[in-house]
Amino acid sequence: MRLLLFCISLTFLTPAFAEVYRSVDADGNVAYTDRPSPDAEKVRIDKVQTIPAGTDEFKYTPPEKPDLGNYTELEIVNPENNHVFTGNTGEVTISVTIQPALRDSDSFIFYMDGQKKGDSRSNSFQMTNLDRGTHTVKVDVVNQDGKSLKSSATVSFTVKRTARRPAPR
Repeated sequence: MRLLLFCISLTFLTPAFAEVYRSVDADGNVAYTDRPSPDAEKVRIDKVQTIPAGTDEFKYTPPEKPDLGNYTELEIVNPENNHVFTGNTGEVTISVTIQPALRDSDSFIFYMDGQKKGDSRSNSFQMTNLDRGTHTVKVDVVNQDGKSLKSSATVSFTVKRTARRPAPR
């Protein structure tokens, strides 16, 4: 196998040792070739300057990863996914669990329907006077610079509120 690779590599190296000829045709076009012709002149090719490789003393040290809190769990426990609220109050409390405990420099951001509704250091957040319909909530843990460290899964819930019909006229 090594002999075969050696022979193949020699076939690619032979053009490097070939002689080069330059010729000019009647229209003044210059052509370079490895085949001599009566009006061609041999081109002198200087040896290519090479620089020997130095010793490889470089040792890669990966950068230290910043401590981002290393939160392993962030879950919305209330409301449960696809829960239906029928109390007609339009109030929903969002509760989360987090492991390990929230650090002093971090906080929660509560989102409803993709919009930020508030931030808190408490693991629960009260939303009031919600319109009827289906809503989604998500919670992020952010550091003091506002960088997201962990995100919860999105939870969907529905608020059912009765509406009064106006009195007929």
